[in-house]
Amino acid sequence: AGARTIAITVKAMPEGFLSTHLVDGLQPGTVVRLAAPQGNFVMPDPAPASVLFVTAGSGVTPVMSMLRTLVRRDQITDIVHVHSAPTESDVMFGSELAALHDAHPGYRLLLRSTRTEGRLDLAHIGDVVPDWRERQVWACGPEGMLNDAERVWVAAGIADNLHLERFAVSRAAAHGAGGTVTFERSGKEVTVDGATPLMDAGEQVGIRMPFGCRMGICQSCVVGLVDGHVRDLRTGVEHEPGTRIQTCVSAASGDCVLDV
Repeated sequence: AGARTIAITVKAMPEGFLSTHLVDGLQPGTVVRLAAPQGNFVMPDPAPASVLFVTAGSGVTPVMSMLRTLVRRDQITDIVHVHSAPTESDVMFGSELAALHDAHPGYRLLLRSTRTEGRLDLAHIGDVVPDWRERQVWACGPEGMLNDAERVWVAAGIADNLHLERFAVSRAAAHGAGGTVTFERSGKEVTVDGATPLMDAGEQVGIRMPFGCRMGICQSCVVGLVDGHVRDLRTGVEHEPGTRIQTCVSAASGDCVLDV
C-alpha cells in the first residue's frame, strides 16, 4: 500500500526479442524507460454497476490491474469473473484473486480448469452467467476465445457491451500487389508482396529497424513515410507520404520510400 511500483507480466516468446530479454536478460538495477500507456482496454471511473470479466491464461493480467484499481476506489459493486486455466495451480494471481473473492461480496470468481472441464463455450455463457446480456464485459485471452466472444455478443445485438484486449494482430484481407520498398538513408531497396510487413522487408536486405512487440502495440517501430503509400495490415487503411507508420504491421501499397 502506497508503494510507487509498476509491475508488469511478461511471457517470453521464442520469436520475441524484447520479451525474452525482459525475462532472461535484465539485471536488478537496470534503468528501463517506458512510454506512456496506450489502448482502450480501460475501466471507466466510476465503474459500471455490473461487470463481467472473461479471461484465460495470462489474459488475466490487465483485468488484475483493473481489479486492484477498483479495490482502491472502493468500486467493487457487482462483478462476475470467469477465468480459465489448465489447472487451478496454473492460475496467475491465484491467491490474490481468491482473497478478493473472500473479502468482497460483490466480486464472484468462477474458475474453470480446462484440463478437466474443457474450454469455456461462450455460446453457452448464459449457463454460467445468466444475466450476461446486462453486464459490461471486458475479455482478454487467446485469440480464439476473443473471436468467439465477438461472434456471440454481435449475434446478441450487444456488441457495444464487449471490450476486447488482443495479444495478436488481426489482419485485414490482403489487397494490392506490394511494390518496391526503398530505404532512403541506406539506399537499399527490395521488392515485396502486399502481405509482407515493411519490417520483414527491411530485414531481407540487412536493415534492422527498431522493434519491440512486432504486433503493432508498442510503437517502437514507427518511422516516417517519405513517398508512396503503405497499407495497415490490421485495418486495410492506406497511409500517405509525410505520415509516420508502424513498420511491423504495414506493407507496401505500391512503391514507397521509408526514412530509414
